[in-house]
Amino acid sequence: MLRVNLVGAVVVAHAFAPGLAAQRSGTLLFVASVAGQNGSQTDPPYSASKAGLLNFGQCAAKDLAPFGVRVNCVCPGMVRTPLNRAVWQAWADRQPAEGRQEYEAWAAEKIAKLVPLNRWQTAEDVAAVAVFLASGRAGNVTGQAVNVDGGYVMR
Repeated sequence: MLRVNLVGAVVVAHAFAPGLAAQRSGTLLFVASVAGQNGSQTDPPYSASKAGLLNFGQCAAKDLAPFGVRVNCVCPGMVRTPLNRAVWQAWADRQPAEGRQEYEAWAAEKIAKLVPLNRWQTAEDVAAVAVFLASGRAGNVTGQAVNVDGGYVMR
């Protein structure tokens, strides 16, 4: 988990940062997660790797700012993906038969309890924020973690 979510991003940043710094512009955008901010009881290694990515993004933003390079993270909330279903499966596997819920019921309950907008986030929602952060319209935004989570994390 750490190798993919954190070390992979570090390797990519180290590969591209010198060129971006030399041209004195550009942006690096990492896909983190709200789990990196709040922690997930169902997947602590995932949460820890994303927390590390958020911190690395802040460090890289400070290091690259003098060269005009911006670094940010987009943090998806609950997006209907195979990973989200795997989180449910890990939970379901630990429940007694009488305490188990089907995926749709479990997800609906979780969203209703945790997400003020009471709906799934979509890949398109996340992509829209990513495009904004990578664009010139976000020219004065660096070192930030932008949540796309329906209000799950509010700061």
